[in-house]
Amino acid sequence: MSQLDLFAADESEQLPTKPAPAARPRRYLTDVPPAPATRLANHANSKPAVPKPTTVKRTLGHYRPSHSNPHQHAFDIAEAVSYAWHHNYGGPGLEVPIGVVATLALWPLRGPDAYLAADWWLSLDDPQLMTAFRECWARWWIMHPDLIDRATPLHKWIDDSEPPARRAGAVRAVVEAALTRGLLHLTSSDDPYLRSTADVMGALLTVMRSQGAHDALAEIHTPPSVAELMARMMLDGLALSPGMRFDEPAGGTGGMYRAAAQTMRERDISPHDFGWALTDVDPIAVAGAAVNAILWDLGPHVLIACGDTLHERDVYARAIKEARGSVERRDELHAQAVLLAAIQGVEALLQDVS
Repeated sequence: MSQLDLFAADESEQLPTKPAPAARPRRYLTDVPPAPATRLANHANSKPAVPKPTTVKRTLGHYRPSHSNPHQHAFDIAEAVSYAWHHNYGGPGLEVPIGVVATLALWPLRGPDAYLAADWWLSLDDPQLMTAFRECWARWWIMHPDLIDRATPLHKWIDDSEPPARRAGAVRAVVEAALTRGLLHLTSSDDPYLRSTADVMGALLTVMRSQGAHDALAEIHTPPSVAELMARMMLDGLALSPGMRFDEPAGGTGGMYRAAAQTMRERDISPHDFGWALTDVDPIAVAGAAVNAILWDLGPHVLIACGDTLHERDVYARAIKEARGSVERRDELHAQAVLLAAIQGVEALLQDVS
């Protein structure tokens, strides 16, 4: 025994104890992929499995999930979600299935066992599911009101007073498809480097949007491997200093920023020290970029705008105004909540005295 128990009885005096009851089997976890074993990857050379990572230096590389291609994993999830949504007649709108996946990805439980939350999600009934969705977005709105307001297309449907009859079943099908394909393995690590190995929002938009819609919006998906190569070529020859700002006028869901942030972290440079400005004409794409900015932990200096930079000169000025308005609304509501709590406290005290 490794721990000394000063209150333990002598072995001869100990009473026999009943065997512990068997743990109740989980109802859903059998459908969820097991947690991927971590391994230390240093370019082409891999080493045996090691304990859970904390801070990994550049000379050692970074811990990565055991699936060899997280980008393919993201597209597999997107394909499963698309099938689940359309097979259950979810409707033509993309904002609902993408919003469902965004909610699951943003769920704040982090760590090596966070994938077990899939069992909890799958046990919820429809009203509980909507309540969990609302609470998740509300939590992040308190922390990042500007980004969550930008992501409004992905969560405003949650409060529809009269949702379509088939929506609940399609939403549940999307939840099951995303979780049983291992979404939480990509998004629930406590290491932002591991949460940034793939762009699930971008994969969903690429898979679920029709080719005609892509053409109409002039959307061209940059392959993640190309984005990573471009980021390394750009940043390796650039003297990075805190305070610099990057500007992406047609950023989509932020795939280039993901690659840049990963390159920085491999050089022990924090993305928090830089500014990230992104614009796109597609409101669903910029909503996905706002979710990714939180998921990838780009830091406090993120500005995401929705507009056409070729025809609008004040896109960023308008985005700054909107972001400030979001923060002001959050602060006003917070002040009202503090005042209400104080009043209720005084009333409770008076009742006790009387």
